[in-house]
Parts: sequence; C-alpha cells; structure tokens
Amino acid sequence: MYVIIIGCGRVGSEVALLLSREGHNVVVIDKNPSSFSKLGTEFNGVSIVGSGYDLEDLKEAGIEKADAVCCVSDKDNVNIISAQVAKKIFGIKKVIARIYDPKREATYDELGLDVIGGTTLIARLIKEKITHPYFVHHLYSKEDIRLIEIVVDDELSKISIEKIEKSKKIKIIAIIDGNGQIMNRWQALSKGQVLLGIAKEEG
Repeated sequence: MYVIIIGCGRVGSEVALLLSREGHNVVVIDKNPSSFSKLGTEFNGVSIVGSGYDLEDLKEAGIEKADAVCCVSDKDNVNIISAQVAKKIFGIKKVIARIYDPKREATYDELGLDVIGGTTLIARLIKEKITHPYFVHHLYSKEDIRLIEIVVDDELSKISIEKIEKSKKIKIIAIIDGNGQIMNRWQALSKGQVLLGIAKEEG
C-alpha cells in the first residue's frame, strides 16, 4: 500500500515504522524537520517538511496514488482539515484521523471520516483491564458496538464458549489457535488461544 502519514509525533512515527517494516510505501509529512528524528535509520520511506492540507505538499507526497491517508498530528483542527482535503479534493477512500477532544467525534462521523480517539480508547482500555481481566485488546469501537480480543488463560480454558458469552455478555465470532488457524466452537479451548468477540458498550 501507498500511505501518507500527516504528523510525525509519537503516534505518527510509530505507525510509519510499523508500515515501513511490513514493506509498505510510506510518506510522512510534518512542519517540524526535527520530528523526523523519531523515525530512526530503519525507516525506508520518505519524509517531507510541509503541511498536511497544503495541496502542493500533498502532491509532492504523491497523494494522487495514495491508498490511505492517516492524519495524526497533535492538533484536532489540522487533522480534520487534512482529512477533509484528502477525502474531498483528492478522493482518498481510506482516511483515518486522530482526535484529542472526544466531543468532536460526532463532527468527524458526519464528515464520513474514520476516527481514532486516543483519550477515549485509552480510558476504555483501562476500564476493561480493571473490570474484565481477560480483555487484553479493545480493537474497535463504533457507536455502541465494540470488537474485542480475549486471550484464553487457564481459567477460561475450562469454560465452554456458551458460558463465556453469557457471563461476559459478548458474542464470540472467531476462535484462533497459536498457529493462526480458525477453530470450531464445539472444540475445547486451550490456553493461549485468542477469542474475537462483539459486545455492546455499557458505558
């Protein structure tokens, strides 16, 4: 994939490195030249000093051929404007924007943007860690639906899928073993397996 990342802070640089390691073509845009030092020597992509909503800077980054644009600067306004430019002017279908103010999430939704709310996600993850020790990853949240990942431990390996679903108020949609194979619901669970499930947000 050809991905443009706007903002080379902690999140932007980490996403850029993860994608670069997987062999994707990555271009990072940031107004601050010193921010690119976070990428280190293993980054195989391109870094451009510029603005995420400047048309010329985006064209230099190759936005016409981009598969996705990720707006993760440290300013909500920059992220929302950059995301709109990528989606509305250049027709990029996959545009992801980070928000710091949870109150703005509705605005992003109205614009048809995929949003990642760092504060909200972290708060929910901490809550899950406290109230549901088996929930190790809160993978996705949209309106009142959550996609979660559960790692089977010794205790869960002794319980049936039906009992887990009932006690945790979730619907298990996949069971994955250590080799990445999809297991059947009727098979006994083993420690280390991963359960993917859907749950309703309870607040």
